[in-house]
Amino acid sequence: MKFLAALLITLTMFLSTSAFAENINTEFKPTQDISHLKEGDLIEVEMKFWPIENADLSQFKKLEKTVFFNAFYLAQVLTLETSANNADVIELKALYIVKSAKPQPLFVFKYNESPVEMHLDGIKIEELKNKESDYFILDQSLNGSHLLIILGCILIALLAAAIYKRQALKQFIIGLKPDALKKAKKKYDEMFRKASKREDFEVIYQEKENWLKLLEIRAPAHNEFFKILNQYQFKKEWSNEDCGEVRSSFDIIRRSFEK
Repeated sequence: MKFLAALLITLTMFLSTSAFAENINTEFKPTQDISHLKEGDLIEVEMKFWPIENADLSQFKKLEKTVFFNAFYLAQVLTLETSANNADVIELKALYIVKSAKPQPLFVFKYNESPVEMHLDGIKIEELKNKESDYFILDQSLNGSHLLIILGCILIALLAAAIYKRQALKQFIIGLKPDALKKAKKKYDEMFRKASKREDFEVIYQEKENWLKLLEIRAPAHNEFFKILNQYQFKKEWSNEDCGEVRSSFDIIRRSFEK
């Protein structure tokens, strides 16, 4: 009987742990439209975890310096917060270095001592042919003093990135593709300037995740615009007063992309 009782307790604990792990959904998604990468690439990734009530964010912060899927080194956590739309969703944005061309499809970490699974889909990584002369991949062995110098430079760069605030790091990443950044800002600047009717404001709201990351500062006025638009966007028709209130809140952020 004692053996049977112990067996039942163990089985109950195992099922509870499994159920907890299964109840936490995860998402690993590069913020850029990336389907093919090279070893040595620097990318920004957004991860989501849900549903988690009263989340302990420090446990997610500990994922920094961890290798995900045996291929992505989490070099720097950029933001870690609960979702503005759902308090049970944790959103983590991070800077990753692609370190291997052979990713594994599953990554498992522990939250409150229970395993949480994360899956990788649709990302291919190209292996570099001349790694010693072109790139340094984190877990490669070093041959020659010139590679030691490269290693030192990379470590210094990572340390500097950890010291800078989010904005400085974001500008560094954006600076890697200045032409694309200028085009994106110009596109949304024109869209903001021309917006005048309901359809324009709804399109801008739908694309908010794309243009918000281009802003140097997200002002309270942006949140006010989202709040007011949310009050009316599901109405079948807008009255003149509704449209005027939305337009007034939007006029404050209309020149968001001016230098």
